[in-house]
Amino acid sequence: MNIRLKPVWIALALATTATQAAPVHDWYVGAGAGWAWAHDLDDFSKDASNDDTAYNAFAGYNFTENLGAELGYLSGGEWDINGDKFSNQGATLSILGRLPLNDIFSVFAEGGGYLYHVKSINGSEDNLAPLAGLGMTARLTDWIDIQARYRYMVRVGDDSDNDKVGSGTQRWVSDISTATLELVLHPNRTVAAAVVAAPIVVPPPAPAPVDQTFNLSSDVLFAFGKAELKPEGMAALEDLYQQIADVKPKDGNAVVMGYTDRIGSDTNNQALSEARASTVANFLIGKGLPADKVSIEGHGESNPVTGNQCDAVKAKAALIDCLAPDRRVEVRVTGVHAPAAEPAATEPAAEQPAQ
Repeated sequence: MNIRLKPVWIALALATTATQAAPVHDWYVGAGAGWAWAHDLDDFSKDASNDDTAYNAFAGYNFTENLGAELGYLSGGEWDINGDKFSNQGATLSILGRLPLNDIFSVFAEGGGYLYHVKSINGSEDNLAPLAGLGMTARLTDWIDIQARYRYMVRVGDDSDNDKVGSGTQRWVSDISTATLELVLHPNRTVAAAVVAAPIVVPPPAPAPVDQTFNLSSDVLFAFGKAELKPEGMAALEDLYQQIADVKPKDGNAVVMGYTDRIGSDTNNQALSEARASTVANFLIGKGLPADKVSIEGHGESNPVTGNQCDAVKAKAALIDCLAPDRRVEVRVTGVHAPAAEPAATEPAAEQPAQ
């Protein structure tokens, strides 16, 4: 391989094998000026000026933070050989591979071609020369970069097929270097570089169903055969209301069910069970349960929990004591569990249970 072409292949390899990153879709424009050097003009004459001013303008597109493409214009210098002018200018097309060093600096390599137009005493020539380059960029703001770039073009001349030494002609061909300082504008980089994370939508937890029954002894709530609350009965219902509030039932109902023992008539026991259920319901409504969500049921002496274990008991006092578990009030709460509310800047109103 011609050693002069190695920089081209190295730059192309760096550009095309750059680590792939997320797309940034960043387009840019820029321009610069600097120094141009024709390496081989001394081979044609000792009276040759090798250096001149270089100018360039370009537009590019970064597909990712590591890979981009660029199209530009380059004026590669005008030189004097024995009083005759030799100039070149043309279009550049290259692939850029970029390596960010930190949030400000990055380095890049490019490889591509220089489609040039040469003028000389021999006439003019249009041809394509391999191009390779290296550079460093400093990010000043979201919109503005400043960068330094070195480029090397292989065999630019008025007859690139001729050997430049010992060819028997005066055709002028030279490798050319340019070093430029450039200002680069990125009109949409603020938007392109801003990585907007997709919002993480956390679905609210599925409401947990509530179906809980609280069992209260009528002997704690009421005197035997009565439906008026005792002081210790009020304390027991205070505890019951707090348990219901801790469950936090939402969009639900409360059913208060009264039961008696088998002592007495069915009619009296039915009426007593309803009266006791109503007393408990009214107490809970007074504490905060919505009245339209609370219902009562009187079951009288049905559904005893003692079964036949008291059948052999004949003394009334002993029978009353044995049948105590049958005398009860049950409160069944149904609905869904309402999670605790997030803390707010102001004190929220107390949540009503069993709504």
